[in-house]
Amino acid sequence: MRAAWALAVGLAAAGCGGATSLDPPTSGAVTGCEPGAPFAGATYDVAKSRFAFGSTPVRDDANGFERWVGRDGVVAIEKSGGEIGSLNGGAPEAGLPDWSNDPSALGAHVTTYFEGFGVASCQVANAGVNGGSGGRTITLVRAVDGHIVVGESLAFARFDSADQSTSEGFYWPALPADVVASARAFAAMVADPAQLAAFKAKLPADAQGDGIVNLHHTGSSSTAPFAAAATYDVEPPPSVFGRGSTLSFDADGNAVTTLW
Repeated sequence: MRAAWALAVGLAAAGCGGATSLDPPTSGAVTGCEPGAPFAGATYDVAKSRFAFGSTPVRDDANGFERWVGRDGVVAIEKSGGEIGSLNGGAPEAGLPDWSNDPSALGAHVTTYFEGFGVASCQVANAGVNGGSGGRTITLVRAVDGHIVVGESLAFARFDSADQSTSEGFYWPALPADVVASARAFAAMVADPAQLAAFKAKLPADAQGDGIVNLHHTGSSSTAPFAAAATYDVEPPPSVFGRGSTLSFDADGNAVTTLW
C-alpha cells in the first residue's frame, strides 16, 4: 500500500491522477531544496493550529500520544512528530461549508497554513483537491524538484467557512542530503533511455511496465529507526497472482520490500 499510494501521488504530481492538480503558490521561504543540502523538515505547533477544538484545548496525554483536547475535537501528536486532528461525533463545525468554493483558493489557503509550520514552498509539488460540495480536503504533495515524490510525508486539511480545520494530518520530517542526492541521481538515470533500458534489464519480467522514482521514508507511526531511500516503483501486470500492487527496486535493480 505504501508504494502504491506513492506511485499514484507521483503521477498526480506530474499532472495525472484523480485529484485536481493545482500549481503551488510562490509565497513563503524557499529553503531545503538547494543541491547538496538536506531537505528541511517542518514541525506541527499547537500554538499556530487552526484546528476546530471548539474551546481552548487542554493537554491530556494518553497511549504515548501528546493530546490536545477541546470540546469539539482533539489533536494527537506522535513521538515522531506526526499529527492528526479529528472532530468528535456531532461537532457543529462538521456541518459548516468550505472556506471557499474556489478549489485554487482552497489549495493556496491550506498551503499557506502548513507553511506556517515551516513547510518550504519549494518542496510542494502541488495541492490535490479531494471531495465535493460536502467538504473538500486539500492534500499537499511533497517532492524533490517537483517530480520525485516523498511518499510518506503528509500534509492535508479541510477548512470550513469559519477558517477552522475540521480534519488534518501532518508529518514532514527532514531528509538527509545524501538521500536527496541519490534520489536525484536515480531519477536522472531512468530519464535517460539507454540507462533506463540497462536498468530494466535487471528487473524481473513482471516489473517491465512504466515506473517512477519516488523517495520513501519511515512512516510517522513506525517504531523502527528513521530511514529514507529512493526506489523505482512499478505496477506489475494485473495477471500476476499473489503479488502486491507495486514492486520497488533500488538503483542496482535489487527488490526493496521494506515497509517504511
